[in-house]
Amino acid sequence: MKKILFTLLIVVLGCKKELDITYFSDDFSYYEPELRIEALILPHDSTAIVRIDRSFLLSDTVPYICVDNNYGMISLDSCNSIKGATWYGEEGDQIADCGDWNRFIHDVGSDGIASADNNTDGDYTDFGDIAPDGDGTENNGIPDCDEPNVDGYTEILPNVHNSSCMVSVIQTKPNANAIPDSCGFIFKDDAGQFFNNKYTGDRSNPIFDNIETINYGAYVPNDCSKEFWTDYSVEYSFSADCIESGFGMIQSDETVILSRPAVFFKPEDYGSLIDCSNYECLVANSTLNFTDTLYFARYYPNSAIFWSSIIPKVTYQVVQYMYDEANSEYKYLHGHAGFSSPEFQYNSVAISTESIVTEFYDGEGNGIWDPAELRTNNANDCDTYLKDSDGGFCDTGNEKWDNEEIYADENQNGQWDEGEFFIDSTDDIPDVDTYYYEIFTFSDSYNSYYFNDQLYLDDVARTNLRDDNDNPILGVFGSMTSNKLYFRIIDCTSLSSDECEDTNITKNLCKWEENITIQTCDNKKEVEKTFNNTCFPSNYPPAQDCN
Repeated sequence: MKKILFTLLIVVLGCKKELDITYFSDDFSYYEPELRIEALILPHDSTAIVRIDRSFLLSDTVPYICVDNNYGMISLDSCNSIKGATWYGEEGDQIADCGDWNRFIHDVGSDGIASADNNTDGDYTDFGDIAPDGDGTENNGIPDCDEPNVDGYTEILPNVHNSSCMVSVIQTKPNANAIPDSCGFIFKDDAGQFFNNKYTGDRSNPIFDNIETINYGAYVPNDCSKEFWTDYSVEYSFSADCIESGFGMIQSDETVILSRPAVFFKPEDYGSLIDCSNYECLVANSTLNFTDTLYFARYYPNSAIFWSSIIPKVTYQVVQYMYDEANSEYKYLHGHAGFSSPEFQYNSVAISTESIVTEFYDGEGNGIWDPAELRTNNANDCDTYLKDSDGGFCDTGNEKWDNEEIYADENQNGQWDEGEFFIDSTDDIPDVDTYYYEIFTFSDSYNSYYFNDQLYLDDVARTNLRDDNDNPILGVFGSMTSNKLYFRIIDCTSLSSDECEDTNITKNLCKWEENITIQTCDNKKEVEKTFNNTCFPSNYPPAQDCN
């Protein structure tokens, strides 16, 4: 099977013509679905979660049915009660599919890309043009495969989950005479969740309204004590009886020891931390408590957070979340793999750092549909006239050209009308000042699974799961432990003189300057700027490296 897939990859990458994967269906028609299992102990939440899904081909019609039905089969009245929903029934139907595909926004064809004729000459051959789909699916008025909001996560995932296994995790204590303890699991349709950016045209910089929470099904502990998942002195093993669904017994081929969380610290703790030889010493020598919030001055360069771990734990997952104040919840901003460089490893201690972007995030729209800014060569047409590569325009405040927001032209009159659906964009008023970073550390097994991402999922160097015949199974059993550090950005420049001197507001990060000249970087060139009678970040560096 792997040789076939490798050959297929060479053929696809070596050809300039786009090929339909179904052309190769005979090559892998004998493929049998497999299980992919990701079983994770989460000590920071005193729980565990086990995802068991079946693999499938891209040509499989079970998960991909090319129907917009994420709200299910419901009545017209029920569908109409859901904002932005479309009902696909006909007159006389009691119930029918209901989904969130919108023909005025999502009818972009099976390639998932809207056509573009930049000079409206109708030939789609000029630079930047995008031709309509050759199969006629674009603007045909019905949902098609691979169009936005067709076969989305909420539609696919229930068809992928395997909910008929008997799952358990066994805890073995170091005392040879101790009786192993075990925890059984049950399947829940909403066991976990992740964030997804809704279709918003270019999908860049989504506002909070366009970040949706997707629930997924998984196995969770059934009435087990929280302490079961937080014992760093024991070893854990995994078992899944999937005989009923035709996949046999699956077990971990090695025990797992929980990974210790990273320890955040302040720069002044550095000297005492690097001499530590164990985790307890790291905790004792950090003056940063688990409940502390850090503060950074807006625009201040060279800001960072620091954390430590005991070698050989030198790899991490680093994730930043931002606070949606209106909904009182944190939402995903970005994440990446993290490493401790060898030059920051001292005997037993690994030191890591993450730069902080000391800027607010624009998480809100203005709640109204915005037309395009006026293109004009007459400065008298504008309160604020600016020029760019395409000429001049009337700027409304962000010093860049803004096109009209995407809208559903339901009456097809060529303009947005009150009541028509639209996708709100950022309002160019940055408003998110509160965030947190979550640093994840992994057990050895999950570390191998996560970082050996160039290997197949069933490579023995990547998975520690085996079937009855000791064959490797897609996935992993391990632990993922995390620690969070909350921080907030303070905008000194927005404060009055009295506010600037109030340490309860500024956290000692700001200072009133009657006259200050700083060096900044503009396109890697040194630029001097002078500020008068301004609240400014205190101890601002006198110079920056612009290279």
